[in-house]
Amino acid sequence: MNFLTRKTCTKFFLSLIAAAAVFCPHVPALTAQDAAKDAAADPSPVSLKNPDRKMGLIASLVVQLLAKEHYTRRQMDAAFSGEVFDEYLRFLDPTHIFFLQEDIDMFAKSKDELARKAAAGDVQIAFDIFNLRSLRLAEYRDFARDFLSKPVKYDPDETYHIDREDAPWPKNVEEQHALWTKRIKNELIVARMSDKAAEEEAKEAAEEKEKAKAAEAKDGEAKDGETKDGKAEKEEETPAPAASLLPPDERVKKRVDQLCTTVAGMDPIDVLEGYLTAFANVCDPHSTYMSPATGEDFDIHISLNLSGIGAVLSSEDGYTKVVEVVQNGPADKEGTLRENDRIIAVAQEGGEPVDVMDMPLSKVVTLIRGKEGSRVTLTILPARKGAQAAPEKVTITRGNVPMNESHAQSRIIEAKDADGQTRKIGVIDLPSFYIDFAAVRRGDEDYNSSGHDVLRILNEFADKKIDGLIVDLRSNGGGSLTEAVDLSGFFIPDGPIVQVKDKASTSVLRDNDRGQIAYSGPMLVLVNRYSASATEIFSAALKDYHRAVVVGDPHTHGKGSVQVVTDLNNYMLYIASERFDAGQLKLTNAKFYRINGESTQIKGVEADIPLPGFSETEETGERALRHALPYDTIRPARYSVYDGKYAVTPGLISELKAKSEARVAEDPIFKALMADVALYEEIRKNKDVALDFDKRWAEYEREKAIQKEQDKIYKADRNSSSSKKNKKDDGPDPYLDESVNIMLDMIHAFDK
Repeated sequence: MNFLTRKTCTKFFLSLIAAAAVFCPHVPALTAQDAAKDAAADPSPVSLKNPDRKMGLIASLVVQLLAKEHYTRRQMDAAFSGEVFDEYLRFLDPTHIFFLQEDIDMFAKSKDELARKAAAGDVQIAFDIFNLRSLRLAEYRDFARDFLSKPVKYDPDETYHIDREDAPWPKNVEEQHALWTKRIKNELIVARMSDKAAEEEAKEAAEEKEKAKAAEAKDGEAKDGETKDGKAEKEEETPAPAASLLPPDERVKKRVDQLCTTVAGMDPIDVLEGYLTAFANVCDPHSTYMSPATGEDFDIHISLNLSGIGAVLSSEDGYTKVVEVVQNGPADKEGTLRENDRIIAVAQEGGEPVDVMDMPLSKVVTLIRGKEGSRVTLTILPARKGAQAAPEKVTITRGNVPMNESHAQSRIIEAKDADGQTRKIGVIDLPSFYIDFAAVRRGDEDYNSSGHDVLRILNEFADKKIDGLIVDLRSNGGGSLTEAVDLSGFFIPDGPIVQVKDKASTSVLRDNDRGQIAYSGPMLVLVNRYSASATEIFSAALKDYHRAVVVGDPHTHGKGSVQVVTDLNNYMLYIASERFDAGQLKLTNAKFYRINGESTQIKGVEADIPLPGFSETEETGERALRHALPYDTIRPARYSVYDGKYAVTPGLISELKAKSEARVAEDPIFKALMADVALYEEIRKNKDVALDFDKRWAEYEREKAIQKEQDKIYKADRNSSSSKKNKKDDGPDPYLDESVNIMLDMIHAFDK
């Protein structure tokens, strides 16, 4: 299709959009099997989607609620509308390859009016843009089929820039086709690397197995298939990853077909959800509109249950990105999936992988979810291996996080201090600030809550006479605000814990237990970049009261905002004189502030003793989110710092920090970790990849070799880990080990 023909077709297509009035009612969410079946079907032709009257009512209500109830009270003016326009385009075309610059210019003529029109119930432009993207996608499918029908020629010096979020849209069809060509070449190379990497891994696994058998035979530990106990030895079953049955070119064609099928199968309400979420996201990244189907999946444990594997996912640049691996969830137990990994394919047990690049997040989640106990295989691009990464497969057994494993856990670590005296260090691992609200409403006295569990543990620690306490809040994403306040009160006499400021006033939440303290000894709080929200309130309170030393990543996540979820159904009875399922609006209506007046927004809570790690190289945390609310301060609350025997003074922190830095500088695990960090930083900065298989594979092998050398150092030092016998696995935990060392120094300082 030449440029003139493309331009003529676009105008004709838009005229069809303006004349159409098609509405497809929303249907229930598909099962994983249905989604896989639909994705494998022959792509449907481009279908027009347009809003109906009810969607206009929903849009009008959402815009009015954002204007009146959101914390920022943004003016729904031309500037706001322009931001919505950019956000919606980012949602539909994150890599800037489907729209031409002339398309953007054409729609931009109306961009200043988006908020005004939406408030009046007019969202037609959202569907016009979506339908044009569908047309471009069909053109891309046809281009890919034609391109892959001929021999592909590679240029050893050609590169592809994979980070196109801020790249300009192509000026014309020729420039667009050049981008499409590079994109398809890159996908072919990735597919070939995946196949070769799988072959190499299978070969290495077979060699390791043979070595293990030879070693057993030599040592006489296993004869005739029996162990020393005389019992038959059962070989460990390792689930085989789903095989790639199609050659790379067929897989790429199938992926594009799947994407076309997914987009063609979207309901109009899905289009509206994306558009209204753009409005909400411009107010702040935690506000969103949820369609009726999405709203059904939303509950207080959404991060634990939504994916079926215990992972929080997001959509970024056409990829499904792992935001967080939930502690003690299925993915965490399997051990391979990590934050910032990108999922590019999903396979059901015994089935072929379904490509999910450019697929809407809701559809990807549908594929990943499934019956508890069933297995799903994800094809991922590991974050730490950067742009050159060869895809890897990870098989995870689906299942929700058992409640007893998401509750507080405890253990006591025995370690010798500088004088050779054995000290007992109590460790509380708290994955969230949880509470059974239903049981509270029923009036049950023995309801489940983090406060009840932690208080029980503290009483047990008192009986065992611990010398110091470590509260491990790494990757604790928050939870109940009241629980965070109550737990903070366990360690201080009384006083304010956190300030909450909404658009009208500021309130102070206090510990009112009349001076009671559940634990008064030396205390340390361990955090990381993924410690957020209620966790930051707890950490900040103990820091501001000089009650505990905060150790870990340089600062926590930085989410200092409060969200409420509004059911829109009830409004419709008054607006439209009828009740219908209109979905839900989650919006930010307040901010948290520390008792010293500082916001936890953006900055989070800074560690008193920061430990080196990957956090500073990763683009994570609130500061990495678009439209994040700013950091600011308010008037401090009236409070008195803790002045008991175990108060944490600035002088004590300086002393502990100096000793920790000296230890970390000589620690072999931290040395290996920092080498990994340096490599990861180098990899992360490289956004250009060679469109040559041999170059890409050589780079992959170089990074793999370096990683193996680092792994040797990690494994070699495992036996010297001071808390190894007390861990749930055999892997090293240098952050907890160093926290124990800091606690030993603290106890020694207090004993002087």
